[in-house]
Amino acid sequence: MERRKFLTMPLAAMAAPGALLAANAATATAAPAPTAIPTVPAITLPADTLKGFGWGGKDALALQQIRSLKLDWHYTWGSHYNVTTTPSFVPMVKSARTLLEQDAIGWVTRQLAETKTKHLLGFNEPDVAAQANMSVDQAISLWPKLQATGLRLGSPATAGPASPWLLDFMAKAKNKGLRVDFMTMHRYAWPKADQFLQIVTEMHERFGKPIWVTEYAVADWDATTSRPCVYSRSQTEDFMRATVAGLRAMPFVERFAWKTRPAKDIKMGCSALFHTNGSLTTTGKLYAAL
Repeated sequence: MERRKFLTMPLAAMAAPGALLAANAATATAAPAPTAIPTVPAITLPADTLKGFGWGGKDALALQQIRSLKLDWHYTWGSHYNVTTTPSFVPMVKSARTLLEQDAIGWVTRQLAETKTKHLLGFNEPDVAAQANMSVDQAISLWPKLQATGLRLGSPATAGPASPWLLDFMAKAKNKGLRVDFMTMHRYAWPKADQFLQIVTEMHERFGKPIWVTEYAVADWDATTSRPCVYSRSQTEDFMRATVAGLRAMPFVERFAWKTRPAKDIKMGCSALFHTNGSLTTTGKLYAAL
């Protein structure tokens, strides 16, 4: 998917504790006095933080790639699995369109006997025109349809963590008594593991819920064909080692998933897990080993 430069704060400001969430919170819509959020029936969760991957492939190569990464779980940005239910598949209701026009909830429920999933991911980047492209009010009005599945619900995943859109959604969901069981987040930026882990911590502290990092990688959004990504594979792999270890050390992080792009991608090629022929890059081999 095409990406945006969504982080505009100076590096020094980003390093300050609470800076990202405090800055975004200041722009969020104030909410009325909250009411209690219904609780979901108790679900036994794995004791370990689970390594995952998002991949939309539908052929034998896609299956080979998913299995080569030695994952605990995967998702497809869709409501049904493409090639396998192992490793564990987690469905997503990507947008209002997939919910209202493509029977997303029907697919989720019909495949429960196969997937045995306990989780459902919410809308993907509703604050981005090229993705779910939804207003907060539209997302709130449709959320009861996701809640009716009885599955454990992940928040909508906005382009950046704790965005004004997400803060507004969570405030309105709380006020209306809607259920959100864990927070999902995306993060693409420079290979600074300490800053990444700080933002994950701030996300948890802001919302008080478990965290799933459903997309993250190293990216250089200023890269061009004449000035490729400034980050090396070595820098990316050091970042991967440190962040995977850090995420697994956080008791509130339940799952994470690295995001790949083609190895020749100008902005994110340094994060690619696969070569053009589908075999693992050194970064992919590292992710498989972690």
